[in-house]
Amino acid sequence: MEIMIVGSGVAGLATAISLHAAGFRQVRVFESEPRLRPHGLGLNILPNAVRELAELGLLDELQQRAVRSQELAMYNTRGDLIWREDRGTVAGYRWPQISISRAELVAVLADEVRRRLGEHAIVTDARLVGLRSEPGMNYATVMGRDGSTRVVEAELLIGADGIHSAVRAAFYPAEGPPPTNGMTMFRGTASGPDFLTGSTMAVLGDDRRRLVLYPIARDASPGRSVINWVAALPATEVDLLPGQQMDVADRRATVLRQFGSWSPPGVDLPRLLEDTADVQQYSMIDRDPIPRWSFNNVTLVGDAAHAMYPAGSNGATQAIVDARVLSWQLATQADAGSALRAYEDERRPQMTELQNANRSMGPEKVITLAHLRAPHGFDDVREVFSEEELAAISRNYARTGKFDQDWVNSRPSLTVTQRHRGTPKADIVVADDESQAVKETGFITAVIRAMEHDRADAYLVDRYAALLSTPTSRKMTHEALAVGGTIGSVIVRARFGDIVLGEAAAAGITQVVCLAAGSDTRAWRLDLPARTRFFEIDLPGQLEAKERLLEPVRDRLVCRRVSLGEDLRRETWPQRLVAAGYQPDEPTVWIIEGLLPYFQIEDFTRLIGTVRKMSTLGSVLLVDAPHADFYTDPVNETFLTFMKSRGSAFQLGFDDLGDFLRHQGWTAEAYTLRQLHAGECPWLPAPPGRLCPPHDHHWVARAHLS
Repeated sequence: MEIMIVGSGVAGLATAISLHAAGFRQVRVFESEPRLRPHGLGLNILPNAVRELAELGLLDELQQRAVRSQELAMYNTRGDLIWREDRGTVAGYRWPQISISRAELVAVLADEVRRRLGEHAIVTDARLVGLRSEPGMNYATVMGRDGSTRVVEAELLIGADGIHSAVRAAFYPAEGPPPTNGMTMFRGTASGPDFLTGSTMAVLGDDRRRLVLYPIARDASPGRSVINWVAALPATEVDLLPGQQMDVADRRATVLRQFGSWSPPGVDLPRLLEDTADVQQYSMIDRDPIPRWSFNNVTLVGDAAHAMYPAGSNGATQAIVDARVLSWQLATQADAGSALRAYEDERRPQMTELQNANRSMGPEKVITLAHLRAPHGFDDVREVFSEEELAAISRNYARTGKFDQDWVNSRPSLTVTQRHRGTPKADIVVADDESQAVKETGFITAVIRAMEHDRADAYLVDRYAALLSTPTSRKMTHEALAVGGTIGSVIVRARFGDIVLGEAAAAGITQVVCLAAGSDTRAWRLDLPARTRFFEIDLPGQLEAKERLLEPVRDRLVCRRVSLGEDLRRETWPQRLVAAGYQPDEPTVWIIEGLLPYFQIEDFTRLIGTVRKMSTLGSVLLVDAPHADFYTDPVNETFLTFMKSRGSAFQLGFDDLGDFLRHQGWTAEAYTLRQLHAGECPWLPAPPGRLCPPHDHHWVARAHLS
């Protein structure tokens, strides 16, 4: 099916990615601007939408650019607390709530669209000026800035072009401009000291005005963040003469006059406003609910379908959910018409109710009630509200938007597994069967480390491995061991690497890159210095799954960990690593454990060559691989057959790993398990015989760039 998406904002880009994940490949996004210029200020994405981004493999990247929101706190203008509640994982959700710059979110989504669908998947300078829809085909006329036009044919057309949607206008030509509620909003961002928890969304107000503040990114300076602020007040109080245009100084002065005396806890509001370089101004507008979103094979998503007032963090959130539900229905229904009906039947009633709820300002209506009941403030909020009344307002709003904790944590996944296309099925996002098998194996190694940790004579200490030991991975581990699998290489390479990494950190190396990080817990368990940057790269979804399992000990992470979802067989990971803060001119410890059995020799040669090019003198490489004898030893035949049957066949081995590394430009020392047991490595405690059985032919190596 050829699919045309109109609009390259959050809704359009999220829809393109979701369609690709559901198996659609002929998807293009059309944007009216001559080039894609991500703009906008802060957004708050609720856990129901973060779950969808995680299942698309995007959460690792987004979290590097965002702040995980921990609480929502509401105050009167004096800073008296009316209501607070935990948010995200702190509140028991399996996924976080994130605050992020809209520009950053759009940039990540656009990069992912191009990565999945190709560089030409986003078509710019193409404004929709006409639309004719017939059963089975749509004809869209797009115009460039030079006045030229062309007709684009698409079997399915999706309007994701926002509150001023041209697609919506084609079916509702008499609707007119979006209505306003008479409120004007001023917005901006500025660097400032962390306030409250450092991850709080604070909302202050009375019966007419609102002030919202929350961090959207961490500043380079410790204890500081980029803070997004929004101030809303009646347009009649803006002090604007007819026809007068306000500049940034005028807008800043207006906000100071109206809000400068307010007391947001921990925030120097006048200083924050003074440090805001660009103060933007908008009317608060929405759209009336409409009785129908879909016509023939045309439908609407995001603000084009259900634009609502900015209360309750639901604009971008619900656009992302729209994208996933629509893609799910298109992939699992018999035809496009049935899919669009099912999508609209599920989403439109919910969004109509949510639009109406937002017209009464959603959960923020407690602020209005607090002012009406106690206009001069209060000493104890229990004089104004019962705790149950406040909790009920928040709870009912969450249920209206389908982002209450029970629903988000337990509902079936919207991911479509392509090999089960046509049958609704909840599953993990996978690139292919081989990738999924490698992901599963990553957690088998955690089970093995947990088993060793529990022994009285443990050779390796890993107190976090048990958290990554799931029922599924334990079952797979027992199956692998039952057919002759060994644990020695997993345990010995981990102890070997711990010592090398500890020595490098003591020598002053503060940059670590762990490729195919899987269930590696070194960032947590080695107590690396706080200045250490620990980069982890693995298949999309793998690191996010690990983070969820390690959430109970997240606060024990001392070093700065940066995770990237990326397939190492692709050529894009070095650029993404540099973009995430990797410094090629600084010595680095590279860790490549448990990956090579699944690689072809040409893949590994290319990978190690890339690592060499990205390394400077003084860098260290840790790597392990099977010995070539592993494949010819008859004792291992059953195990190798088992691994092949589950889609994760072992295929790469070396007669001399050290010699291979030396030919790649490294100074290397490599040992077999048998040599380590014999004490031939002078700095490693000799592993016991139970970890070095004769048939476990395996190499571990340390190499330097000197």
